[in-house]
Amino acid sequence: MKSSRTRRCAKNTPGCGRRRLKSRPCTCATWARSAETCCLDTRCNYYNQNYEWRKAIDFCMKKDGEICWVATASKRCVAASSTDTAPALISLGATVRLVSTQGERDVALADLYRNDGIDYLTRRPDEILSEVKLPAPEGWKSSYWKLRRRGSFDFPVLGVAAAVKVARDGTVEEARIALGAVSSRPLLTKAGELLVGRKLTDEAIAEVGRKVASVAKPMDNTDLDVYWRKGVVSEFVGYALREIRGDDMGATRVRIARHAL
Repeated sequence: MKSSRTRRCAKNTPGCGRRRLKSRPCTCATWARSAETCCLDTRCNYYNQNYEWRKAIDFCMKKDGEICWVATASKRCVAASSTDTAPALISLGATVRLVSTQGERDVALADLYRNDGIDYLTRRPDEILSEVKLPAPEGWKSSYWKLRRRGSFDFPVLGVAAAVKVARDGTVEEARIALGAVSSRPLLTKAGELLVGRKLTDEAIAEVGRKVASVAKPMDNTDLDVYWRKGVVSEFVGYALREIRGDDMGATRVRIARHAL
């Protein structure tokens, strides 16, 4: 039987729980595994290949080589962040606890990452991510939308996480929108600020979608055309915000995921 705490998690944070709930019940142990997925390695078309393939191109900067084949003039690796969990938790204002022999410290989850495909975590080598903490969910609604090649393949080509706190009259009091797979770290945008003091009208949603799309800079390091991936950012932001507004987005979810949830 699910605990009351687990039921609150599933109800108030569907953006985090939806992917897990379709395959198994959302338990406290399941949520604890979020710490592991927050540290998921970055991915790239030139890195996630077999040894012979990589050897044929003289390897790449991320492993055994010296050149980033995505951006040959770049001095850093631009492999893409591939975690679904992190953008969803960042939009909810999550913090994490890092533990080492020197003690413990709490940091905002958004500050756990740096925009580097190799050295993508600010966590020290001697630290373990032991806990993910969320603020009280009262008043918040969240949604996570994911673009991928096919339903059976989990790594995101684009991830959009939105969380909105709405007053009784429908006015937005606070909002956060985070992106995944558009850089080497989950990207917390400032576009949510445009919603504060407004209601989730079609016009407001469209404006925020355009703003988020303007800061998304995907690279040619994963599946699907890079320009198309940038072009659909505003649409996915719209899906997330309309779902939070209460629109029935079930048919769209099935179409986007290419399988029934």
